[in-house]
Amino acid sequence: MPTDAPEPALKVLLVDDQRIIGEAVRRMLRTQPDMEFHFCQHPEEALAKAEEIQPTLILQDLVMPDIDGLEMVRRFREHPITANVPIIVLSSKEDATTKADSFRAGANDYIVKLPEEIELLARVRYHSTAYMLRLKLDAQQKELEQQKAAAESANQAKSTFLANMSHELRTPLNAIIGYSEMLQEQAEDDGNPDYLPDLKKIHTAGHHLLSLINAVLDLSKIEAGKTTLFLEDFSIKKAVEDVIALTQPLVQKNRNTLVLTGDPDAGSMHADALKLRQMLFNLLGNACKFTSDGQVELNVTKTTTPAGEPGIQFTVRDSGIGMTPEQCAKLFQPFTQAESSTARKYGGTGLGLSITKSFAEIMGGSVRVESEQGKGSAFIVTLPLTVRDLPPEGSDAPPEPSTTPDDQHDPATGRRLVLVIDDDPYVHDMLRRTLPRETYDLAVATAGEAGLARARELKPDAILLDIVLPGLDGWSVLAEIRKDPALAAISVLIMTILDQADRSRATEADGFFTKPIDRERLLEALAQIPPPPVPRPGAMVLIEDEKTLLETLQRSLEP
Repeated sequence: MPTDAPEPALKVLLVDDQRIIGEAVRRMLRTQPDMEFHFCQHPEEALAKAEEIQPTLILQDLVMPDIDGLEMVRRFREHPITANVPIIVLSSKEDATTKADSFRAGANDYIVKLPEEIELLARVRYHSTAYMLRLKLDAQQKELEQQKAAAESANQAKSTFLANMSHELRTPLNAIIGYSEMLQEQAEDDGNPDYLPDLKKIHTAGHHLLSLINAVLDLSKIEAGKTTLFLEDFSIKKAVEDVIALTQPLVQKNRNTLVLTGDPDAGSMHADALKLRQMLFNLLGNACKFTSDGQVELNVTKTTTPAGEPGIQFTVRDSGIGMTPEQCAKLFQPFTQAESSTARKYGGTGLGLSITKSFAEIMGGSVRVESEQGKGSAFIVTLPLTVRDLPPEGSDAPPEPSTTPDDQHDPATGRRLVLVIDDDPYVHDMLRRTLPRETYDLAVATAGEAGLARARELKPDAILLDIVLPGLDGWSVLAEIRKDPALAAISVLIMTILDQADRSRATEADGFFTKPIDRERLLEALAQIPPPPVPRPGAMVLIEDEKTLLETLQRSLEP
C-alpha cells in the first residue's frame, strides 16, 4: 500500500534574479532528501512566496533590479512570517563594508557566490536546524507556560475550596464543642457521672478536628496568597507566658518538664502576636509529642537579623527521638512528616511545621532545624523586632518604599539620611528592608536629574547611585556631585549590574556594588561613612581692633 512521502523538514527559499544561480543552488540542495528548494526570481513576489511556503531559511541575492537585496532583507525582517527566519546574503562582492551593511540590515550570514557545495550545504543546514530547534523550544516554552497557568489555576481552586469548606465545617463543629461542654456541666449538676467520659471524648475529638480544620484553613490562605498580618506592639514576655500556659497539658501528657531560658523579658516587638503564639505552640507541641519523660526548653534571646535589624530568636529544644539528616530534609513541607512510621505512631497531619515556616517568612524571618537521631531536636525561629506589613493583595507592583518623608528627617534623632538614585522600585523596596529604620532614613529619586535636585535639597549623608538611569546616567550624576562644592564631600556608593569597578575608582566613587547587592557589605560600607560635623551651638566670630575690649567681650560670652 503506497504511503505519502514525509514533508521535508527544511524549506529553503532563494531570491535571485539570475536563473543560472537558481539552477546551480537547486543542484547542490537536491542531494539532501530533507531539504525542499524554492526559487523566486522577482523580488516583489518574494514576500508572497515566503508567506506561502514559510521557509526555514532564505538565500537572498544582494544585487537585484528594482529592489536591492538589502531592502529585501529589511522587508523580510519587518514581516511577521519571516521576522526570525535566518537569512544568508549571496553576493559577488567581498568587501567588508558590504558585509557589514548586510548584517546591519538583519542578515545572519554572508556568502560570496557561488560557494563550494560542501560549504553551502553546511551553512544552510546549520542555520535551518538552529531555526527549527528554536521553533521547537518556543513551542515547548509556550506549552510549559500553559501547563503552569493551568496548575496554578487548579491550585488556586483547591485552596479556595479548602478555605470555603473549612469555614463551613467550623460552624457545626463549634456548636458540637459548645453543646458537649454544656452537657458535661448538666450531667454533673444532675448527678449523672456515667455520661461524663463519653461527653469528654466528644469534646476532645471536636477540639482535635477543629485544630485540623484550622490548620488546613491556614495552609489554604497561605497558598492562595490571602494571608494577612495584624501588626501590633505587644510584650514578648506576655506572649511567651500565654503559649506556655496553653502548652502545659501537652507537657504533662508525656511526663515532660518545660523550662524557660534566655531573656524572656526581652521587651516588646511589633508583629502579629496571634501568628507568633501559633508558631511557638506548634513547635512546643511537636517537642512535647516526640519527647517522653524528658525536657523541653524554650529559649528567648535578642539577636540581629541577616539584614542587620534588631531581632528576636526563639529556640525550642527537646530531648526526644531526634531525626536523621535525611528526615530533616523532608520537614516544612505540607502534609509531610519525617517518615510514615512517625505519623502512624505519633499522629498528626504534618501541617504545623509548614505553617510555622510560612508565617515566619511572611513576617520577614526564618525557621531552621538542628537535630541528631536519639538525642533530640532544636527549632530556631528568628524574627525582626519590627515586622513590616505585606504589600496590598493582588498588586503586581513592588511595595512603595516605606521611607521617612524628607521634611520629617530630623538629624537630631541621630539617624542618617541615605538618598537612593535608582529607577527600579524593587531596589527601593530591597533597601527599605535592608537598612535598619533605627539607623537610617531613606529618600529616593528615579532619574539622574531628579537625583541631583534632591541631593542639593536634602544634603544626605550618603548616596546610593545606579549607573543605568533615564536621562542623565549615573557617571554624569557622580561628576556633577563631585563638581558641586556643596555636595562634593558626600559619600557616593555605586550599585549597578555593569562590571565597571575600575571606572568607579577612577571617578572617585566611595564604593562599588554589583547587583544583586551583598547586604552585609552594604551595611558595612554605610557604617564606615563618617558622621557629619556637629556645629558648635552659639559659635560666633568677634572682630574688634581694640585688644582690651576684645578680651572683655570674650570673657563675658564664655560659659
